[in-house]
Amino acid sequence: MLVVQIVSTALNFVLQGQLAGQIRENLAAGQAISGPLVMFGQPVYWLAAAISFVLAVVVYTGSIYGYLAVERGAPASIGECFSAGLGKFLPGLGLLILWFLGVGLGWVLLFVPGIMLMTAWSAALPALVAENRGVTDSFGRSRALTKGYRWPIFGTLMVALLVIYAPLLVFGGAFMATSTGMLTGQAPSLLFMLVTAGYGWLVGMFLNALITSIYLDCRLAKEGGTSGQLTDVFE
Repeated sequence: MLVVQIVSTALNFVLQGQLAGQIRENLAAGQAISGPLVMFGQPVYWLAAAISFVLAVVVYTGSIYGYLAVERGAPASIGECFSAGLGKFLPGLGLLILWFLGVGLGWVLLFVPGIMLMTAWSAALPALVAENRGVTDSFGRSRALTKGYRWPIFGTLMVALLVIYAPLLVFGGAFMATSTGMLTGQAPSLLFMLVTAGYGWLVGMFLNALITSIYLDCRLAKEGGTSGQLTDVFE
């Protein structure tokens, strides 16, 4: 999955370089460009975001398949994980879009609904991969599995978010400097992109391992042992 992350970062590096070039051309033409939201008005930015999201779906579903294979006692190869990610691409894409829309809207509107949805839906993607369920059925399965355990899950997710965002607080100055440089037409450095790729990969693998663990632990608590029973995804 690291290979996919590197490819995604390389594409973003090229596209953001093009974005910086567009900004330089606009500045040279005397067009005013200011404000932190300038990048969102550039088509190249949205192309980069779309490519990253598409590759993320493959990475997330494929790595969850790999974690489930390890739990089953038969670790999957990189090729098998990648094939599984591609096979689950469309339902995984639909689930992640709905997940981000639902949780994001809940956070923006009243905060508490976002927390509730994030906790209740924490096992949705593993359920989709492990049990070959549809998108809406996976959300329902996650709600059923997490019911009665949501406070411990909430606490676990909050600690995980603190671990993830702590480095960003420490190195936030470098990120802000790069973002400011983009506004003046400076392309991000290769080192910055490589560090971003590595950190993004670590965060992705950490979160996938966490939600897979939540799914397996909830299933163990409610339905008994899981080892040897996660067969749907391997058939």
